[in-house]
Amino acid sequence: MGPHDFSLDTLFRANAVLHAEREASVDGTQRLTYAELDQRVDRLSAWLLSNGIAPGDRIALLLTDGAPYVTVLLACGRIGAIATLLNWRLAPAEIAWICGNAEPAMTFANPRFADLLSEAKAGEVIKVDEHHAADGAFEAIVANDQPAQTMPNLPDHRALYMMYTSGTTGKPKGCMQSGAAIASSALGFCVRRGFSPQERLLSINPLFHVVGMQQVAAMLACGGTCVFAGRDDDPAVVLELVHREACTTTSAFPTIAFPWFHMDAVRDGEMPLTNYTGGAGMNPAIYAGIEEQWDCRVVGGYGQTEICGFATFIDYPDMLKDPKSIGWPMQHVTMTILDPEGNELRPGEEGEIAIRGPSVMMGYWRNEEATEAALGHGWLRTGDLGTMDSRGLGYLLGRAKELIKTGGENVYPAEVDAIFAEMPEVADAGCAGVRDKKWGEAVKAFVVLHEGQSLTREEITARFKDKIASYKRPRYVEFVDKLPRDPIGKLQRMELSQRPVTPDQAA
Repeated sequence: MGPHDFSLDTLFRANAVLHAEREASVDGTQRLTYAELDQRVDRLSAWLLSNGIAPGDRIALLLTDGAPYVTVLLACGRIGAIATLLNWRLAPAEIAWICGNAEPAMTFANPRFADLLSEAKAGEVIKVDEHHAADGAFEAIVANDQPAQTMPNLPDHRALYMMYTSGTTGKPKGCMQSGAAIASSALGFCVRRGFSPQERLLSINPLFHVVGMQQVAAMLACGGTCVFAGRDDDPAVVLELVHREACTTTSAFPTIAFPWFHMDAVRDGEMPLTNYTGGAGMNPAIYAGIEEQWDCRVVGGYGQTEICGFATFIDYPDMLKDPKSIGWPMQHVTMTILDPEGNELRPGEEGEIAIRGPSVMMGYWRNEEATEAALGHGWLRTGDLGTMDSRGLGYLLGRAKELIKTGGENVYPAEVDAIFAEMPEVADAGCAGVRDKKWGEAVKAFVVLHEGQSLTREEITARFKDKIASYKRPRYVEFVDKLPRDPIGKLQRMELSQRPVTPDQAA
């Protein structure tokens, strides 16, 4: 490693010295200190080198969250390999496409996901038992000494992982992030949240997603502890884990935390969680119980895969004052609003949110055209529409590709969703643009009702009157059992746009 090397691994190794006996990972039945985890990373690094893995090779991870995931990730950084993070919610054909694009030399996989690799060329597959069986292949590697290996000389700016985007506009793109970018994001997160080595994270978001990764990276940077919830754990089991492990912070979509309000969430007058990261631009009332009943500090944030996670934060009092705001940029990034030509706009003008800073991605794997489109103006063009006011406070209007253009007018889906959020009968709702012969596009709403509640299309139309411009009102309404959302609850509007429109759905 060069004299200027700065990465997630350098932060982790510093804590392995400073906080050697502090717990780094709590994962099911296994508890590892920083020193123990560092030793396992060394052993795996030596094993990978002895098995022909070279700098720049891709190593795929198809694992549940826990110490093995972190071990493989850090070992990739230590030897210069690129971790390819696979989403176990995908179908075999989707996994096969990603593997075809990334061409991994080796894949670490949980046996429960074996079927997902049935169509993929994934290189040598190493089985990783999530229960840490002593006779398992992975445990045999990391728990026993490996022959010494000379670590390769690595360039400072190199990819640590590739996280594939959802591909709502085509095939998914492999977003490459350097170890330095992840470290910058992690340190910025720690500073903004005031994290110390006493922090204990309830890790509930999958590590193949940037929110889960940024949280864990922050713990490795500050010397805190990662407490991993099991993939199969229900809300009651996770709540018990929060108390048993005295977790102090988490970032979980409301569907995870809100069931706790109907359980014995506060025990002996206390809820161990002191920090909760939610989504910015949402109705602050959603988080009122967390802030007030649990005496837990709520923070909203905005970010994306290409920025290594959150790039802005807004505290709960500011959420109340500006409920539509996504907050102020974090210390390590700069944010602006650009027009289509890449010119910066004045406060209040609508355009594309753009980010600059050390946590911005290196580019997309083997996709120069998409890389140039995203980074060509010297900023990361996020694809999100927004504004900034004179105080530097940002506001998210919606995805540029999700903007609905009906009869020459622009409709931001979030505006329509907000009206549904006020309806007591509605459990969940989201809208999307659908093809329309007369208007080019029309607004279609997809509505999930609370059990035992009823609402007609005519009643919905009446509720929208005087609340929003007529061209923004849903022209079609479809009642559904659930909405398609990603692992952190983000609505998949592009999928909704592809669903058929029938005459009986007319509002």
